Amino acid sequence: MRALLVLLAAALLLVPGTARAPLPDAMDAPAWSPGDFWLYRFNSTFESSIFLNGTLRAEVQRLATVTVRGVPYDVFVVDTDGTGTLEGIFPTPLGDVPAAGFWNLTGEQLFATDSRKIVRTLITISAAGRVAILDLPFSLLWINSTSSRVVRDEWTYPVPVGFSGNVTLNASMAEDVFLQFGTNPPLNTSSLVEAEVTFAVSLESRSTATVPAGTFETYVVREAWPDGGTERFDYAPAAGNNARTRTFNTTGAEITRTELVSYRYRAGETPPSVIPVLVAVLGIAVAVPLLAWWILRRRRREREYTPPSLRDPPTLGP
Repeated sequence: MRALLVLLAAALLLVPGTARAPLPDAMDAPAWSPGDFWLYRFNSTFESSIFLNGTLRAEVQRLATVTVRGVPYDVFVVDTDGTGTLEGIFPTPLGDVPAAGFWNLTGEQLFATDSRKIVRTLITISAAGRVAILDLPFSLLWINSTSSRVVRDEWTYPVPVGFSGNVTLNASMAEDVFLQFGTNPPLNTSSLVEAEVTFAVSLESRSTATVPAGTFETYVVREAWPDGGTERFDYAPAAGNNARTRTFNTTGAEITRTELVSYRYRAGETPPSVIPVLVAVLGIAVAVPLLAWWILRRRRREREYTPPSLRDPPTLGP
């Protein structure tokens, strides 16, 4: 019996702990599947005068095949939504006016399954609130649609730590902005730009990032754009997405930050372990002999301490 108890204790010590091996020397593509989602805390400076704070959520909806700028792609369809507060300064023909309100974001992004490049984006931000000086309500609508054809891509998975290369996109970017104060005529601006853009991308190092969702081991990825702006991504393989994203303008000032709050990444979930099952079976194997031994021992004690007349029911003669 003592040997069985020792064996059970040893089996319990085999249950895996929380320690994780260090990240490999190369970064693999995330293994997304429909239903995976990520919720982020978000803040950003919009046009260097309007400040947005709130949350953003992205969820993988499905796999699809689409044609973007004449090229077919297998893509992940990722829906995005968000909400939060807005405050800042609106430039108007009458001068700059302070305003405050709330914003909502809806969008859809298409990620190429092989490279994870975004080949199409449609983002809509709507906002409403009041302008302090004029004491008027305002409404804002900002729509951005971007389609990109990947012309050159030196970033291919698995990407080794220390890599640096370039990505070239042939992109079409359309933007519409609608702003109205009260019942005054709206201010509308539209722009359409078609250009070939090359940006540098590097996998600098491995690190850790502590965000509301926890502490993650990460790969540090950096993008540098022709206008002098940069982005840093702290990609967490355990979450299947970035734990933190930071965007910097040409002066190096941070203008956008997202931090992971919660997520579901099925490929990163711990599979059911056979060890707890083995422990349960072993526990039963130990418990049954113990129970049988206890019952037999009790019966022997009953026979030793119970008067003979009470051990068995009396029998009736014929």
